[in-house]
Amino acid sequence: MATSELDSDVFRRRFQKKLADHFADELETDLSNFEKNIQEKDGQATVRKSPFCLQNILWLGTAVAVFYFSDFVNVLVYDLRIQSAWFWIGVLSIGLHLCIAVFLVFWLTLWKNVSTDEWETRYPSAVPVATASLVLGIICLCVGLWPVWGFLTPVILLVLLMGTVVVVAMVG
Repeated sequence: MATSELDSDVFRRRFQKKLADHFADELETDLSNFEKNIQEKDGQATVRKSPFCLQNILWLGTAVAVFYFSDFVNVLVYDLRIQSAWFWIGVLSIGLHLCIAVFLVFWLTLWKNVSTDEWETRYPSAVPVATASLVLGIICLCVGLWPVWGFLTPVILLVLLMGTVVVVAMVG
């Protein structure tokens, strides 16, 4: 009885050792590949990634297709099924989010040369207010546009949001 427990313990330890060696080899390979992708710039390690990757191009293509086939502009301008109070609250909330983002990114970072690490010390409520206004805006837009597209409304808005993010990433 004791030998079978000893044999199973030895077997378990051998298996754990082989498994640990296998994963350690994979980690070393991944680490060496990562180190090859790192470029030194002014003493800081940065990883360069092109914004023109397949994932971004697919998001952009999907956003263009959704924009075209949902007839987005004509719906926003002419469709009477939109619940206008919810829609405009959503537009104003997203506008507030964009104003805070422009203030933080363009005014503070590019114009005043304030580091992004100092945003929360100088303006501690800017990021939480921007996040809350974006969430509120998306919820209100979903409620306001629900009569037009139904359950596809969140999907359409998500794809258009991701397309916008990709365009900003490719331009900036």
